[in-house]
Amino acid sequence: MRCPECGKLLDLERHGYLVFDGLVWCDGCRAYDRELLWPRDFQEIEAWGRLIAENLGFEPTPLIYLDDPEIYRLEHTVLTAEADHGRRQICLYPPGLRLATLCHELAHILTGQDHTPEWAVTFARLTAWVNEALAHNQGPQGFPKMFSLSSLAQWP
Repeated sequence: MRCPECGKLLDLERHGYLVFDGLVWCDGCRAYDRELLWPRDFQEIEAWGRLIAENLGFEPTPLIYLDDPEIYRLEHTVLTAEADHGRRQICLYPPGLRLATLCHELAHILTGQDHTPEWAVTFARLTAWVNEALAHNQGPQGFPKMFSLSSLAQWP
């Protein structure tokens, strides 16, 4: 796979340096919208998971939340989430309570694959759908867009 803008060869194993949004981009050409990276409550991530499944026509994926630091703190990094292909469930840790992480893990569940081109295209499609829903303020009921002008007006 190559970045559609600059043509750079994309290494899917180094997906932290890529942007999955409609297409798969290098991080020099695109960046995620901050709504996708903003930390959220587990209940909101669950609601987004159900909304995505309902609108894209697949069964909702059970989500589990574990906040024990002994599990997710690694030597030089943190574990954000894990997809269990066999059980078709996702385990999220505190650093992974973000919409981008949800889309990443859902792509693993939907494709049954690790970091393959099919997984990348699915991840990009899911992220694009979430971005579109955010742009039109069509997220789950009860969870407003984080960075809308109306939410900023409520800040002290």
